[in-house]
Amino acid sequence: MPDNESYHRLISNQVRFGFGWKTIDGKKVYYAWHGAPNRNDDFITTAEITLAEFDQIDREYPNEIIAHREQAEVFRKKYIEGHRIISKAWNRIFVQ
Repeated sequence: MPDNESYHRLISNQVRFGFGWKTIDGKKVYYAWHGAPNRNDDFITTAEITLAEFDQIDREYPNEIIAHREQAEVFRKKYIEGHRIISKAWNRIFVQ
């Protein structure tokens, strides 16, 4: 992983979501992502979040947990809905 980015996967198994940051044109962009599994692929929505939200996720969640769909839905509603969508793509957390 390049020095200008970092991401964390918060869960595994049935649902996938996480957060990270990436430097673009000298500016750090913080994001949250949520994946909806479909067999062996994931349709991932990535949204821009604030540094405060990034820090809140970092405090609220361990680096990797086994979660269920209800937990992922809470995360999606809090950190994806109502935020600027950066990308929607198959199997890609961040598309520039």
